[in-house]
Amino acid sequence: MKEGIIVSIKYGTYTVYSEGVFFNTSPRGTLSFKNKFMVGDKVLLSEENYIIEALLDRKSSLKRPMISNIDQILLVFSLKEPDFSYYLAFKYLTYANYNGIKASLVLTKSDKSEEKEIDEIKNVFSQIGIDTYVTCSKNSEGIEEIKTLFKDKISVLIGQSGVGKSSLLNAISEDFSREVGEYSIALGRGKHQTKEVILLPYMGGFIADTPGFSSLELDMDKLDVAHYFPSFEKDSLNCFYSNCLHISEKNCKIKERILEGKIPSIVYDNYLKLLEEVERR
Repeated sequence: MKEGIIVSIKYGTYTVYSEGVFFNTSPRGTLSFKNKFMVGDKVLLSEENYIIEALLDRKSSLKRPMISNIDQILLVFSLKEPDFSYYLAFKYLTYANYNGIKASLVLTKSDKSEEKEIDEIKNVFSQIGIDTYVTCSKNSEGIEEIKTLFKDKISVLIGQSGVGKSSLLNAISEDFSREVGEYSIALGRGKHQTKEVILLPYMGGFIADTPGFSSLELDMDKLDVAHYFPSFEKDSLNCFYSNCLHISEKNCKIKERILEGKIPSIVYDNYLKLLEEVERR
């Protein structure tokens, strides 16, 4: 048996990467009925006909985008066109925390934004321990630094349509040749170019390009948000009440940190907004 990883699933064809070779194949008949395969799945191939004979255990998985065995998520946000959204950044970070996957922020289109605005965003996220990288695909700002993140890891890029995921990939390696979409000022959103999840081999690992989101619904309740919101995870365990929502409860560790200035007010304001969204849903 040969071990490989599914890098693409399209029209019933499974592309598996194994020992530097791509195989277009399919699962053994009964196996496909027992399992819902995902890009990122590690599988065993028959050495005779390269049919997928077994699905190996997953260490992680996401429902959206549908992908498995991820080491890290890079949340890609443009500074302009579309404008950076603190709310979406915190929402996506909460989603990553809930799924137990490390996440960092990548800010694109730095050439369209003022340095002061960039510094303000970086400062907010540095205070809560989130790594933030600033890039520009046109002039290659930050690209060399970004490249070091991918070595020997399976990484997934997540973000709205039009934020520059495909442009970022093309700047990282000209071998990728991802189709680049455009941002519509009239519609206020980008046009979808990446249609499916695909893993691209890079530096001993893989980078997943994914379709852009127009929205992301969290399959979480209010207590999940209260625990997994970025920078809340550890301190929420020390609140007096196990079901503390960090609003008006007594002896709330999160509220203490806010009053002490250890959590920026913009972080807490967006937490309340996300809590309201989950409650409405």
